[in-house]
Amino acid sequence: MSQENTRSVVKQVRIKASHDAVWRAITEADQIVRWFALDAKVKPGVGGYVWLSWPGMAGEERIDVWEPGKHFQTRGPDRPRIATDWYVEGEGGETTLRLVHSGFGEGADWDAEYDAFDRGWTVFLQNLKHMLERHPGASGQQLMVPVPVGNLSMEQAWQRLLGPGLLGLERAGERSFRARAVTGEALTGEVDLWLPPRVLGITVKEWNDARVTVDISGCDGEVRAWVCILTWGLDAPAVEALRARWQPTFEGMFRQAA
Repeated sequence: MSQENTRSVVKQVRIKASHDAVWRAITEADQIVRWFALDAKVKPGVGGYVWLSWPGMAGEERIDVWEPGKHFQTRGPDRPRIATDWYVEGEGGETTLRLVHSGFGEGADWDAEYDAFDRGWTVFLQNLKHMLERHPGASGQQLMVPVPVGNLSMEQAWQRLLGPGLLGLERAGERSFRARAVTGEALTGEVDLWLPPRVLGITVKEWNDARVTVDISGCDGEVRAWVCILTWGLDAPAVEALRARWQPTFEGMFRQAA
């Protein structure tokens, strides 16, 4: 496939954190699991690898470029034309991170994959920014829930997520919300991603400024969602209590709406 027939997902985020903190967050396994994958392994340097795992899927990519503190690139062994490049620039207490995920083809067969990565990187980079700015140095744990496919429209899934049967979320301003969830909890916080009917990103004050993210994908009649609660600075019993309350609730969100 020629270069003219490919396209790239390009994202850039400005983070109020040191250059070193940002580089470590994207290249060290114990940092990656605080904002990105559920499990990670990294062998740094050209010829090394980055291995990442989420519920139900895992994969390894080879490191082809390694310029410490500046730039690294990975490629998957099965799809070598698809590359992910990370560029880090900045001094003092602010850093710019630029991501280029390149090699996607043109046309309908590629559109769903391209759109999924475009949405996904938006969510993940906001996770990274939030973690480094609000929770530097804090331990982190994630709860990821792949929600089963439902026979719903995209809009129905979005309304179900926000409605009284689940989050009970109301916008209280351009960047704030209040919620009375089905679990009985009163929740407040900030809205930092609002792309209906596909992407939601909120921070929850009552959970020590945790983040809740949702990505709804598919098409009408065949809908799936990824729901993630990212916590920092909470002890193991508090995280387990969140899991006990919310994992079955999210897993049943489509079934209860049918």
